[in-house]
Amino acid sequence: MSFRLLSIVCALMASLAFAQGTEGPGSGPAAAAAADSDAPEAKEAKELVQKYLTAVKAKKWADAKKLLHPKTVEAIAERKKRMGKEDHPMAPWFHEKVDYFLKDFKMGAASLGALGTVMVEVTEDNFQVADKGMAEGEPSAYLVGKKDAKWFVVDKKRGEVFTKDSVKLGYKGWFDKIEKAEKAAPVDDTL
Repeated sequence: MSFRLLSIVCALMASLAFAQGTEGPGSGPAAAAAADSDAPEAKEAKELVQKYLTAVKAKKWADAKKLLHPKTVEAIAERKKRMGKEDHPMAPWFHEKVDYFLKDFKMGAASLGALGTVMVEVTEDNFQVADKGMAEGEPSAYLVGKKDAKWFVVDKKRGEVFTKDSVKLGYKGWFDKIEKAEKAAPVDDTL
């Protein structure tokens, strides 16, 4: 390798090294999620998802159903009417017989989402019915939102998360309207 080529490679590598870490501490997505996890709404949502998953793990379906958003319950009923089965991510009683059932879970981070929602990340250990074996550490995300001033578990995604756009588009009209903070009155400095 020529000295000139080596010099160019070294200069490029040095510039890449300097570009690394240009963001200060606490400015990345992980820091944002950690900050969201401290919000009161995030704590309430995590508690609700934990209560829901505890009922699902114990196969206490009536208790789990009480924690579901009313429109989620409607969506499950609509699928049963249309398809003849309750094949919905929020119908674990259906999946228990044909696909998988929850054996254990570990709560993850909670982040604030669009329309006043909270997304709670969870890792799940599920028994796979057809394979007769465990699938451990499967990532899932639960969407939690308020309707009539009460928190509900709304939906679940396996292996992916809810984006702000997907919440805005897919769940329009599902949640209580968020009160916007009033603008501060202008200061009269003529006194």
